[in-house]
Amino acid sequence: NLPTTSPTHEPTNAPSTQPTKLPTESPIPAPTNVPTVPEPTKNPTSSPSNSPSNQPTPSPTKFPTTSPTKNPTSQPTTLPPTPIQVVATFDSSLRVPKCSDVGSSCTSGTELLNGSGANREPNPSNTLDSCTDGSKGSYHRDESIERITVSAVGGGNLQAGKTVEIVATVYAWYDGSRDTADFYYATDVNNPNWVLIKSVVPVGGGVRTLTHQYILPDSAIQAVRVNFRWRGNQGGSSSSCSGGKYDDVDDLVFSVAAAAWGSVATSPTEPDPVPPMEPQEFGCRSLSESQERCEVASSTCRWKKGKRSGCYDKKLTKKNSFK
Repeated sequence: NLPTTSPTHEPTNAPSTQPTKLPTESPIPAPTNVPTVPEPTKNPTSSPSNSPSNQPTPSPTKFPTTSPTKNPTSQPTTLPPTPIQVVATFDSSLRVPKCSDVGSSCTSGTELLNGSGANREPNPSNTLDSCTDGSKGSYHRDESIERITVSAVGGGNLQAGKTVEIVATVYAWYDGSRDTADFYYATDVNNPNWVLIKSVVPVGGGVRTLTHQYILPDSAIQAVRVNFRWRGNQGGSSSSCSGGKYDDVDDLVFSVAAAAWGSVATSPTEPDPVPPMEPQEFGCRSLSESQERCEVASSTCRWKKGKRSGCYDKKLTKKNSFK
């Protein structure tokens, strides 16, 4: 045997009383010079893993949970997607604004319906059928529809069987009392059969917001119509298209999700009847602020020029007409 050529400079004073029974066959030739930083674990595991990870986390948590769950879920929680508010684009085939995606709401936006066919509305008349806007009216002086929005009530997407709200932003003439907005829906956009939901009269003139709610029927693609009419002038053959010279009518097409599993999509409750179209026997004097409107109502009214200019009833005698 050969004695060591480099005896230890600091031999132990107390050799081990229990030397290892299984000395290592490959002693470390160069023990670490850098101990664990900042400090070794105070509570090492009593049973080291038989299969340590080949890819340990590069950034272990600094604050591990002290009470892990006893019944972990088999699948991580997946939050439902957040409903989106869809802005319509003009559909060149249907010739109306359309929301192709299902969302919590569908809106025509600020431009697609702004104004009427008589002034600045793009792509008039924005209807699914042959209904057209009236030929008279100046922007933001006479009747027009500015925007139509359909929104799910209570959140979630537009879905068959759910209650939704139609919001129509309109511009009402004078004090608004002579105007009416008729709300309709249709479940077939290619051959619409318009069903009246409600008729609403603006409270005041200028820009007004008119609303009403109904239940979405079961149809993947639906439409709503707002027929904004002056004094109920009906020039067409259908009540969903009044055809008055100052009237504005617009449609909005939108996508609807299928009814929830196990539920039944119901039809809207029986709608209110269309208010009877007012006969032209209204007070002509109320039109004295507009010679043009007086002339539109020429079947019963006539415009007088001069010092006492104004709109007068043709039925009155000449003697009483100008008192």
